[in-house]
Amino acid sequence: MPRLNILVFPCGSEIGLEIHAALRYAKDIRLHGASSVSDHGEFVYARYRQIAAQAGSDDLVGQLNGLIDEWAIDLVVPAHDSVIPLLAQAGSRLRAPAMVPDADTAQVCRDKRLTYARLEKLGIVPPAVAWPAPAYPVFAKPAIGQGSQGAERVDDPQRHRQLLDSGIDYVVNEYLPGEEYTVDCISDADGRLLHAAPRRRARVKSGISVRTEPVPADAGIDAMATAIAGELRLRGAWFFQARRDRDGRPKLLEVAPRIAGSMGLSRARGINYPLLGIYAHLGRPFAVLAQDYPLVLDRALGNRYRTGLRYERVYLDLDDTLVVDDAPNPLLMALLYQWSARKVPVVLVTRHARRPLETLDRLHISPGLFERVVHIEDGSPKSAAIGRDPAAIFIDDSFRERRDVLESCGIPVFDLDAVEQLLDLRA
Repeated sequence: MPRLNILVFPCGSEIGLEIHAALRYAKDIRLHGASSVSDHGEFVYARYRQIAAQAGSDDLVGQLNGLIDEWAIDLVVPAHDSVIPLLAQAGSRLRAPAMVPDADTAQVCRDKRLTYARLEKLGIVPPAVAWPAPAYPVFAKPAIGQGSQGAERVDDPQRHRQLLDSGIDYVVNEYLPGEEYTVDCISDADGRLLHAAPRRRARVKSGISVRTEPVPADAGIDAMATAIAGELRLRGAWFFQARRDRDGRPKLLEVAPRIAGSMGLSRARGINYPLLGIYAHLGRPFAVLAQDYPLVLDRALGNRYRTGLRYERVYLDLDDTLVVDDAPNPLLMALLYQWSARKVPVVLVTRHARRPLETLDRLHISPGLFERVVHIEDGSPKSAAIGRDPAAIFIDDSFRERRDVLESCGIPVFDLDAVEQLLDLRA
């Protein structure tokens, strides 16, 4: 079966990064990324393009169509809330299908006032509060927004009035003091709910649950998932957020017909939401294989690098570099296989006290990963083994060795803390 060309836009959002993590190893997917600003996507997507059109621009569909034609795109996957209604409204003007619901449903999910009006009959929406509220606190949030931007607890009628007079369309509801959840959902091509996986939003930053963990099955949350799915008939991957009221009953916060930034937790337990979402929207058969065991996802800033180094050979130390605490260094092992695939020769240069090949064999490190092994037993400097090789780099934990090679050979040198810049994780 030929690989599917998938275009993610905007690919550098947290949503786009989760889509990349979920699909980079999928054998039937070839990922492409685009963004309208210079973002992290260019460090993650091997096939990346920055386009000029912004999300609300009239030129967006035209510029996406240019990429669709150039890359033979089979499906466009949105990675930001604001893009979903635009792609849904574009319809056949977009020259590839998009992983979005119909235009009316997309607009309902984008506007919380419309969401609550549509789903109020299900009995899951927190009661609306007029000014002045009979009691405070209440909770206010913009009708159109994401990432908790502009949302706040309102503790008095003066602040309540200020928000209503701000010119922003605020939705004001009962304050929900209880635990908050995201519920990852997957439905089939006809919108039938196949599985719902609730997870606790234990720590939230910029609207994203940067620490999240599964919670036990809950009849109230399961009923919410079934009711929302039955009403909106969303296909593929989607999620909703809920919070418990004063009596412990879950009430709806929002519904989003897209991938969630922390769906990686549920993905790790067996459900690849981006992949199954693609299958659902393209009409391909699939099954859900859910697993249940304790797991916590905690997220923090990570580093990616774009280095201007150009090198054709690597000189690498063994002790305390490739091997640390009598075990292979995982990062350097990954680099060895990267260099092998790209036909960059690696020379092992070592003062190892025993026979290097025997140590490599004992630790299951293939000697075939090295162009040659230089075993220094006469105390000569490593720079002598390197000589004048201007297209090379040198990796060693020893400051003395690095200084010698830098001064004598004039090539870039790296300690262990700096080698992560050499790993190319784009896909």
